[in-house]
Amino acid sequence: MRSIRAILMIIALTLCSCAQSARSISSFSGERAMEHVRAQVAFGPRPPGSPELQQCREYIISQMKSFGYEIEEDAFIAETPYGPIRMVNLIAYKKTTDKNFIAFATHYDTKLMKGKNFVGANDAGSSTGVVIELARVLAERDDQFAYRFLFLDGEEAFVEWSAFDSTYGSRHLAKKWKAEGVVPKVRALLLLDMIGDKDLELWYETHSTKTLMDMVWSTAEQTGMGSILSRFRGAIEDDHLPFLDVGIPSVDIIDLNYGPDNAFHHTDDDTLDKISVESMEKVGRLVLSMLPQLK
Repeated sequence: MRSIRAILMIIALTLCSCAQSARSISSFSGERAMEHVRAQVAFGPRPPGSPELQQCREYIISQMKSFGYEIEEDAFIAETPYGPIRMVNLIAYKKTTDKNFIAFATHYDTKLMKGKNFVGANDAGSSTGVVIELARVLAERDDQFAYRFLFLDGEEAFVEWSAFDSTYGSRHLAKKWKAEGVVPKVRALLLLDMIGDKDLELWYETHSTKTLMDMVWSTAEQTGMGSILSRFRGAIEDDHLPFLDVGIPSVDIIDLNYGPDNAFHHTDDDTLDKISVESMEKVGRLVLSMLPQLK
């Protein structure tokens, strides 16, 4: 039987962890996330292999290093309809990488749209901004699980979405993690995509690990954010699929109805005025509220 002292110690540690979690949730700033979106949009269109995406990559690295993270640049050559293109995934982590970990993921490229000024404020500026802000908030937490923050290159199709022309970065990293024996260490992967829409409605994405998708739903309801949940249930092909394929529990937190009848998706209208601080803050706080259930 455990001693009273040991039980009191467990209670104290639990209360401390809960208080730390509450502070983290309240400190998430949608405005800070928006600042990161503004910085990305200022670079202009950012398709894989472009100088603009390189500038964006340098910006992400500088932000993550300022929070105390180390950066792994996972560079590879992707075979695309336009020939071989160098792509780079970014993986940010603290030095203690031997722990099991929770991964937060976003793609940071924009779709190649020749002749258009597609700056991708929502796709994928918003999710990238939120993941950077999550990294800031979680930088000082001492949890049972470590965290890794994934900025994936080459999510968008160059010509037409298919199993071969899409998700270049996630396919590469999932294969790499399987070969390196990393997969068993991943407690969960939370993918964010297109979560800045002013009229935010998160879809119930049915490819996702059901327990994680249900957790998104129940957490939103319990925290008073049920209004951001859509009635739509359906399968979406996104960067979570390659990780699911290698056995990593994964969930896609996404709103794929951007503007009236999805009118802003992959158009020049995907601009800063179409997204909101409030939507990004709600998603950030939703994700942070889920973390105690993942440990």
